[in-house]
Amino acid sequence: MKRIYYLDLIRVLLTIVVFYHHSAIAFGASGGWYYIAKETTSGLTQWLLSANMAVEQSYFMSLFFFISAYFLPISLERKGTKGYISDRLNRLGIPLLLFYFVLNPLLVYWIYGSSYEPGFGPMWFVFTLLIFESTYVAYRSLCKRRIVIKWKGYNWTGALVFIVFTGLLAFCVRLSIPVGSDVLGLQLGFFPLYISMYLLGIVAYRNQWLKRLKIRDAHIWIALILLIGIPSLLFMIAKTNRIEDFFGGWNISALLYAMWEPVMCVGMSYVLLACSDRYFNRPYSWVQLLSRNSYAFYIIHPFVVVGCVFGVELLSVSPLTGLALVCCVGIPLCFILATGFRRMMDLIHVKV
Repeated sequence: MKRIYYLDLIRVLLTIVVFYHHSAIAFGASGGWYYIAKETTSGLTQWLLSANMAVEQSYFMSLFFFISAYFLPISLERKGTKGYISDRLNRLGIPLLLFYFVLNPLLVYWIYGSSYEPGFGPMWFVFTLLIFESTYVAYRSLCKRRIVIKWKGYNWTGALVFIVFTGLLAFCVRLSIPVGSDVLGLQLGFFPLYISMYLLGIVAYRNQWLKRLKIRDAHIWIALILLIGIPSLLFMIAKTNRIEDFFGGWNISALLYAMWEPVMCVGMSYVLLACSDRYFNRPYSWVQLLSRNSYAFYIIHPFVVVGCVFGVELLSVSPLTGLALVCCVGIPLCFILATGFRRMMDLIHVKV
């Protein structure tokens, strides 16, 4: 399979967004994180940061799942079932166990001095990926007759069906499991979109969608996002009396939010894929270097975010300036440390 260079760039970009996302939460944006700064944003700044978190949440992890799934079929066919399982246990399973039993307790102890506390933290993504990939491998191994979906490429009708289906499914799931409710460390309220994007990634590979991206459609999506997507979110937030209504339940706010998310997910994902394909599909050496370290970056970034927040608290700066400093210093630092972490893991023959 010919290398799709621009996916390296998207992988790096999404990893940086993860760092920024958790840093913003540490300074008052909506969401959960290990440590919240003593002085956080408030008023309009906090409101806009929280809206920004909603935009990011709508697409960035879903696109991670899509890209992971896109390479699943060819990787399984090339390595075989045993080879593939061995590779994934090495690349995903061992780092997951390391984080759950060692790194997470160390981080919690560093922050709070509390007793041993294992946990997934942001490695919930790796845990979920293992479940998804194991399910696909079992399906390929046990089912002689495979499901074939002939969907030649992106089209507006298909996008509309996908948006309506995933939006309504998310609304139904959130009637019982609202956003913010953890089940085994997983936010199941977001999983209808995660699962759908993962399955869509497999369909996209089988039908070679990434060879059929159209920049014209990306331009339309950019206009829709800027003129309708983001303004509609700001309008919904401004008009609601209880932000919790968006998280789930039998109310119009929950329905609108559940339908808004897949619109933004499809739009943002298509824009990133199509524009990167058009303008950045070439082998930039610095992008490939950062991409090789992006997984290690993801694993260790909680320590860097928390450490940088601690450092900023020693300075007399506003929360927004603190957020900017954490990102400007922390992101390059995290890539540097990720290089060392990856090499250290190489010594024990673990691929990260």
